[in-house]
Amino acid sequence: MQEPRVLSRKRRDPAQPTPWLRKLLVASMLGGLATLGCSSEDPSPEPTPDIANSNEDAPVSDVDALFLDAPPDGELPDEGKADAVYPATYTDLVALQSPIRSQGSRGVCSIFSTTALMEHLYIAEGTITNPDFSEQYLQWAVKTQVKAFTSTEGSNAQSNIDAINRFGITEESAWPYQARPWSTANDPACTGEDRPTKCYTNGDPPESATSADKFYLPKGRWISSRRNSIKAYLTNNKQAVIAGMTFFYQSWNHGGSPLKVDKNLWRQGVITYPNATDKEKSLEKRAGHSILIVGWDDEITAPVRDENGDPVMGDDGEPEVEKGFFIFKNSWGTGSFGKTNPYGPGFGYLSYRYVEEYGRAYVSSLPEVELPAEVCGDEVDDDRDGDVDCDDADCSEDAACAPASGTLTFQGPASDIPDNDPAGTTSDIVVSETGEIAAVKVSVDISHTYRSDLRVKLVKAGTEVVLHDRDGGSADDIVESWGVTQFNGVDAAGTWTLAVSDHAGADTGRINSWTLEITTCAGGSCTTNATTYENTDPVAIPDSDPTGASSDITIADGGAISALTVGVDITHPYKGDLTIKLQKLTVGEAVLLTADASDGPFGTRTFEVGDFLGEDAAGTWRLVVVDEAGGDVGTLESWSMTVSR
Repeated sequence: MQEPRVLSRKRRDPAQPTPWLRKLLVASMLGGLATLGCSSEDPSPEPTPDIANSNEDAPVSDVDALFLDAPPDGELPDEGKADAVYPATYTDLVALQSPIRSQGSRGVCSIFSTTALMEHLYIAEGTITNPDFSEQYLQWAVKTQVKAFTSTEGSNAQSNIDAINRFGITEESAWPYQARPWSTANDPACTGEDRPTKCYTNGDPPESATSADKFYLPKGRWISSRRNSIKAYLTNNKQAVIAGMTFFYQSWNHGGSPLKVDKNLWRQGVITYPNATDKEKSLEKRAGHSILIVGWDDEITAPVRDENGDPVMGDDGEPEVEKGFFIFKNSWGTGSFGKTNPYGPGFGYLSYRYVEEYGRAYVSSLPEVELPAEVCGDEVDDDRDGDVDCDDADCSEDAACAPASGTLTFQGPASDIPDNDPAGTTSDIVVSETGEIAAVKVSVDISHTYRSDLRVKLVKAGTEVVLHDRDGGSADDIVESWGVTQFNGVDAAGTWTLAVSDHAGADTGRINSWTLEITTCAGGSCTTNATTYENTDPVAIPDSDPTGASSDITIADGGAISALTVGVDITHPYKGDLTIKLQKLTVGEAVLLTADASDGPFGTRTFEVGDFLGEDAAGTWRLVVVDEAGGDVGTLESWSMTVSR
């Protein structure tokens, strides 16, 4: 089985806050107390540009789920020695975090803090440098495979780690996170108090997730939430700690608070110990939250506030302050909470005392990672060493990587993509080198906030090849590579154009870069032994039927496959309904396309298939086309296989 590609996300290199920056932070927290009373916020729970709304931007969770089966904290031993001395500031783990994510409007903070821990542990282990695991899959696994918390969105770290340890979870690309919970628009049963489990998991995983490789963690355990115990674990193990806790709205400066909150503390991500009224009012609408503790700072101070948001004054007439905070990673995105935190948007500071009294801590440990060997020719970095296919030393003796006369790489210029303009934009590469083409590879890096608006084409001398045709639903960006065979045998010299057009309004984007890799044939001309086989008998595709339509091609002449291209011609008004698979009977199956609900008719498509390289060509091959949704019907008009040996 081909291992899924890891989504590449650059990891931020956070700046360590210097003493002067820490003092500046403290000053900004305390500044203006005499005139503002620490907050000018209206107590209304309605959203403002600075304070998140409780139901959307900063959702909370089921507090009872967070603490279920947790032993009393007093029964847990400290992780360190009683006389241990810890540094005033510890930030080593901040650089070992994956990017801040947003849980959207779903109450799944525990899922996000657990996934954040898992990604951190994989980064610390070092084999996979940019891990990105599926929160969507973990939510389903906890409720369906572990069978825990089946009637609530919430869960806890213990059950989450149990699911990962026993069953494993996929990467994000196999089942991307859905930011909103299911409603009656998705299923009529998703309303009221007594909802089926599928309403909390947003249904079942697609085949792309069930068949994808799974990733695991060792079993977890509860640890004491006392500050020195957490400090000891962080420093001794060099690993972060999940903390679930009772939620106090004013302490978090949350938009759902009936008490006054402080937008400056919200933007800095500062969470203080709750006052008595905050405790009383918050427990009237009990909730919880879960985060990932990644460090601490003994020197950070924040004002002690009363129920009116005013500073509590000490006997000396000066405002009282709380001192000493854990550094934590949150799951409310980067646009508001912690926006000015020195460790980056989305990070925060959390009161030691708050965690000790109202939090529970859970940990796992480093995974054992075993990766497959590089598969030469599948355009995937299977062994995660940064080198793909023939660039990997493991493929140096593979027949698919036999040298031609050479491969040249060309870089195209960046260009803005006009919104809702079929004319689009173009970016040209002029190739002066001559030679008959043996292979072409195109790689693009396109930023766009709704990728299914876009059509991407490669054009040369009047020949157009559609690389991306409004696929991908509401996902962002196109960072992909394609092998293109339509130019094989023609001369490399000339102008190559990447044409990108936007076919819907409201979302914009840019061609950040694109590359063209051209391999010419040895001796200046290509001698190929590629053979094309076709089945031109039309087959009706049954509507919303998991069996689908099938069509066979039987190949009598054998030989090891060095390259395989599949072409399909399908009449269907809604291409996003279709999943397409190529099977070699008795051998295996490759998924060529997964239904993604994208708009527009299907037409003709070409797929470069790497799954059967090295397999004998002789045998019966079957194309299966499945219509995954009702309402539209279509026909498999014809299909072909071009086999190189």
